[in-house]
Parts: sequence; structure tokens; C-alpha cells
Amino acid sequence: IDEANNRIKTNYTQLENLLVKATGNQSWFITQSEEASTIVEILKVDVKSGWITLGETYAGVFNMDEGETLEFFNPFINYKIIQNKPLFEPQPTYIKDEQINYIQAGGIIKRAKNEYVLLTPVIFGAHATRAIYYATSSDLENWSFQEKKIVDTSQIPFAKKMGNIFSTGNPLQLKNGTYLVLLGVEQPNGNYTSAYMILNKKLEIVQAPQEIKIPEWYGENHNSFPLSITKHNGIYRVLFHRRSKRFIESEVHEITTKNILKAFNQNKEIRSSKIIQKAKNETGYVRGKADDASYIMYNSKLYILLGSEELPSEYLTSFNREYGLLSLENDEWIHDERSPLIVNPMTIHNKYPEYEWTSDHLGGFISPIFHDNYLYLFLTFGTDNPDYLLSGIKIKTN
Repeated sequence: IDEANNRIKTNYTQLENLLVKATGNQSWFITQSEEASTIVEILKVDVKSGWITLGETYAGVFNMDEGETLEFFNPFINYKIIQNKPLFEPQPTYIKDEQINYIQAGGIIKRAKNEYVLLTPVIFGAHATRAIYYATSSDLENWSFQEKKIVDTSQIPFAKKMGNIFSTGNPLQLKNGTYLVLLGVEQPNGNYTSAYMILNKKLEIVQAPQEIKIPEWYGENHNSFPLSITKHNGIYRVLFHRRSKRFIESEVHEITTKNILKAFNQNKEIRSSKIIQKAKNETGYVRGKADDASYIMYNSKLYILLGSEELPSEYLTSFNREYGLLSLENDEWIHDERSPLIVNPMTIHNKYPEYEWTSDHLGGFISPIFHDNYLYLFLTFGTDNPDYLLSGIKIKTN
């Protein structure tokens, strides 16, 4: 510790990583304790000598005692928030006479060249009811929310009449050009059941919502919903989320089939069923509430972007949802050791106030799409008013 020059040395041996530039040239920081409750700006890193020159302490008190733990943090080396603001401006607050709590991402469709649709489950009240609407864009950066309801639970016989329904994962385009949309549907007893519907390109329902008739994933005695669907090398893959009674220590499972409609409608031709993540047996960022997973196909290789809310710890990711990556290797899902790769900006808003609305959680279902050498991810950032704000981030692929 060199107090006169406000600089320190640590046992971290890869200081060159701290020279990586952020997408908006934001600073690197040192953080300590859960949710980055202490945050100190880094002004300069001398890789040769090992000295790290510190700037202002923006929150908390930096404990520089020998042996104390610290973390180096800059979320913006991985992504840029689209236009550095929520997706809708102004934020919709009412539909007719009903007050909106928040809007989330529920799957993206490329309907034609320069024509994109984002399904948007809308939450009313304190999760009292939820219905599916949509937004449109020509460039993935500027979006218009459409006050046109696609479906709510009053239209579904097996649903709670004034309940919650949401779409998850990107809709799967079928051979006839329609779209299979995965659904989580609240039942009269409050549990969720797995379901799906089929839409045409006009977003009209051509097959009404119905339960996915795989015994482990539907019915009043289960509390689960699907997360994502894809087709890779001729095999359909579907991820499911099983909720626990305490909403933590949850699970993500995967089934595979060559005939998705027979699997969903008749519980037939299922090739495999296995658990991807059992949160209570995991460590680090994957130990907690495993509640989001999305397939991503890139360069003919299949990945899962996995979101999990970490249990309490002394680290900045404590109590937070962050995202890591898994890759399919010889039909086995392998965690990328660099994970978590996407973390929200936490307390960085103490230096950059424009990010205050991002300071709590991120995620709550991610909708991914590739465009112009970027991976776009549509998701929500957490705040207290409202609970979440729908936004998007983009990550360079080259």
C-alpha cells in the first residue's frame, strides 16, 4: 500500500485484463462486499510495476488491510446498453384503465427484413395479472410498444381466470411459417404449468394455448414452465424450469425429441430427459434461483445462456441474477469457466448516474438475436419504480 500516492498492489497476476477498454470507455472499479456496496474507481494500472492507482471512493469504505478480498469490476467490457436507456420512451404506464407494473421480454421474431417483433408480457399490479402484448422495430434499437393484446388467462380453460401468462424463449418457426410460442400459465391453485400456442405472422392465434402433455411438466401438482426451444442438427431441444416452494434451489431440465408436436401433445418420441442445473448442488453464480435459460446458436454451435440468482455471499454478485454460458460438447452441457459473463452495473451509478435504473437485477427472461456482428439480448433491468424496465444490450461478436 502506497498511501501517499493512493495506490496498491495485489496478488492478482493478470493486470493486463484491467486495460481492456469498456464499450463506452467507462472506468474499471474495485469493489468489496455483497452487491458492490463498496466501490472505488481505478485511475491507472501499471502492469510492469504492479501498482494500481485509485481514484474516488463512490460508496462504502475501502478496507485495505492485508489479506482482505477485493474484486475488479467493469460490466461494460462485455456489453453496451442500447442507447443507454430503457427500450420504451416514454415508458407505458397504463393500458386502457389498467396500471402497468412492468413489461418484460418474451421472445423475438424476425418477421421480415427490417421487421422485428418482441413479445412483451405485461404485468399489472403486484404480479396480480399478466397478459402478452408485443412491440415492433425496424432496426432492433428503436421500439414501439403496441397496445394490442395477444392473449390473457381469461381465454384459457386450465388457467386462473384473472391470473398470469407469459411467453418464454424465442418462438420456433414451423415448416408452414407459423410460430410455436412457449408459455408459462398460472393455474387456479397458483402453480404454473407448461403450455404452448401457435401464432401466424400477423400474431393471430391459430392454435389456442394448450398444456404440454409431458407428465413431469404440466398439471396442478407441478409448478413449472418451459424456458426455451430450438432445433439443432435435426433434434428439437426444450428447456424447462422447475420451481421450488421457496423459489430458490430450483432446477433447469432439458428434453430432446425429433417430433416436437408428438412430444408436446402425446408425450411420445422423447429421446432424452436430463437435468442441466440443480441449483442447490452448484457453486458460485449458479447456486441460487435458477430461473432463466436461453438457447443461442452461433457458428453452427449451440450454447445456453444461463441466468441464476446467487445466494447471499460476500461477493458483488450476492443476491443478484447474472448470466453465464454453457456449450454443447459431445451431447453434454459444459460450463464456460469464465462465467458469469453478464452482470448488471450494480453501484456504478454513483459515478455514472445515467445507469441508476440498472442498479438492481437484470434478466427475467432474455430474448437473443444476432444482427450486424452483434448479439442483441432483450431483458429487464431492476429498479424500485417500477420493479423492472425493459431494455436491451448488445455484444460484439467479432
